[in-house]
Amino acid sequence: MARKSRSKTESETAQKTSFTENSVEKKALLSKEDFLKKFKISQKTFMSSKIKWIDLVKIHESYVASQDLFQNIATTLISKFLTSDAKDAGVHSVRFRLKNPESVIEKIIRKRLEGKVTKAVTVKNYTNEITDLIGIRILHVFKDDWFGIHNYIQNCQFKFIEIPKVYYRKGDEKHFIDECKKNGCVTEVHPKAYRSIHYIVNPHPQNKVCFAEIQVRTVFEDGWSEIDHKLRYASKKTKRHALDRYLLALNRIAGSADEIGSIIKSRQIELRREESEKQIDNKRSK
Repeated sequence: MARKSRSKTESETAQKTSFTENSVEKKALLSKEDFLKKFKISQKTFMSSKIKWIDLVKIHESYVASQDLFQNIATTLISKFLTSDAKDAGVHSVRFRLKNPESVIEKIIRKRLEGKVTKAVTVKNYTNEITDLIGIRILHVFKDDWFGIHNYIQNCQFKFIEIPKVYYRKGDEKHFIDECKKNGCVTEVHPKAYRSIHYIVNPHPQNKVCFAEIQVRTVFEDGWSEIDHKLRYASKKTKRHALDRYLLALNRIAGSADEIGSIIKSRQIELRREESEKQIDNKRSK
C-alpha cells in the first residue's frame, strides 16, 4: 500500500515540475522577416519551400491555443511511466517537453526543404506531420534495462505510428543491435554518434489529437547528448568542427561506461549465485 502511495506522489511531483518547465508564453508569431532572420533562412530558400506564410501563422496560432490540451495529454502519458510497474520494468526517470511553437514552424519549413514532407502542411494536418510536438524521455541505468522498458511500452494501449528506431554509433556492441532487431526495431547508424531508441505513438487511438515521440536511453547516453546539444547549438557553425573530436571522445567514454556498468551488473549476479551455492553446500555438509 505504501509503495502505491509513493508512486502517486512521485507522479504528482513530476507533473508539477514538467508544467513549470514547459510553460509557453502565448504570443503571436514573429513577422516573416524577423522569423527568417532569427532562424537564418533566406527569402529565396523560404520561397523554394512553397509554403504560404499565412498557413504558418494559422498553425502557430492553433498550436499555442492548444497548449493546455497538449499538456494534459503529455501529463497523462508520462504518468504511465511513473508507476511501480514501470520502475520494475527498468525505468529510472522520466521527463517531457512540448515543442517550442517557433521550433514547430521552423521544422515544417525544414522538412519541406529536405523533401520529408511533400504535401502542403496546414492547420488541419500539422499534428500528423510533426510527430514530436510532445516529447517524452525515459532514462534507464543499465543498457539491458531497455528490454523490459520496450516490453512495457509495447503493452501500453498505444497505436504505433512508426516502427521503433534504434540510433547507434558505428562500432557499438553488435549483440545489442542484433537483439534490438529481434525485438522488432529498425536500426540506423547516426552520423553524429547519437544513441537513443525512438517510438512514435498515438497516445489516444480512439480520439487522436496528436502524436508523441518517446525517447529511451541510458543515463550516460543522455548525459552525452545534453552536452553535445548545448555545445553545438551554442557554437557558431564555423567553430563546431573544432569541438567534434572532443565530443566523439566523450561519446566513446559514455559508451564504455555503459559497457562497464553492464559488466559490473553481470559480475554482481555471478557473486550472488556463487554465495547462494556456497550457502547450500554448507547446509548439505552439516
